[in-house]
Amino acid sequence: MNEKDFIKIDIEKIEPVELSDWEKKNIEKSILCSSKKHSNKKFKWISAIAMTTLIVTSSTIWLPAVADRLPIVQQLIQVKDNPQLQVFSDYATIINQMDESNGSTIELAEAFFDGSIISVSYEMKHDKPINGDPLFWIDHLEVNGNTLSTLSQQINKKDEYTWIGMFTARVSDEVIDETINVQWSPKELKGIEYTTLVEGDWNYQLELTPTQANSKKINIPFGDEQYQLVFNQITSGKFATTLYFEGNLDWNTEFLMIEIKDNLGNVYENVGTSSFKSEPERVNGYIDFFVPDTGIQTLIFTPTIRVVDEKTLAPKELIQLPIIQLPLE
Repeated sequence: MNEKDFIKIDIEKIEPVELSDWEKKNIEKSILCSSKKHSNKKFKWISAIAMTTLIVTSSTIWLPAVADRLPIVQQLIQVKDNPQLQVFSDYATIINQMDESNGSTIELAEAFFDGSIISVSYEMKHDKPINGDPLFWIDHLEVNGNTLSTLSQQINKKDEYTWIGMFTARVSDEVIDETINVQWSPKELKGIEYTTLVEGDWNYQLELTPTQANSKKINIPFGDEQYQLVFNQITSGKFATTLYFEGNLDWNTEFLMIEIKDNLGNVYENVGTSSFKSEPERVNGYIDFFVPDTGIQTLIFTPTIRVVDEKTLAPKELIQLPIIQLPLE
């Protein structure tokens, strides 16, 4: 059947066929993973996002029941069209673990581990309307028995009974090339005003196999006469690139800020840095960002030191450091 024949089909005459949950999930996953087959990498992200938008729009208009069963990450893409979410969609494993507590059911939908970072999507359904805008979970997260902190949480209110979201966490500074055991136990969901929206006792355990990633030691100094810092390691996965640094910063009053561009003209927005006090007036830290194109050869960093008041944290000074270029292999 060609495209013209397909257009001529009278949808009203199509007899519905009942599919099992397994068949539905495999059909949806097959459709949404078809973007991997694009051979032109230069336009991979644009094509994938456009295809997702078309599928979601069409499903919403013609088949709302099917749209409601789309993988959670595809519904998140409707809210925030982000190439990093599309990578998650391409490589995520379908989980479908459910647990109910206090009238609310959470289903872990998809999960992805790139050797360093894990991300998990979920849907939460309530037996009664919940007022308020969700912000973050107070939870417990373990990987291989080690307690972790979440790097980010994204929660969107789908309707008054349903929320969808995902969380991301760093597993290791080094690349892990073996299956990991993950335990997630959310207890309390806070709202924007730090009010408690939902309480419960959910618990999930899953195993995740990593995609290919790599890590290497580097030694690229940057700074000026006052601040001597160095990029000492880079870890690259499909989902995130992490650049580690150390240097003589006062953890209480001095913070490294980074602007990133690349040789293709991409500007990396909302890049954050995390730092930890290693000894007096010295820190270790890392920068997480997403490299959207395999053709990128060089990253261009503009570092700035933000000096704040130790008691009030009010900004006092911005010190511009020399630009530095980092070649990618």
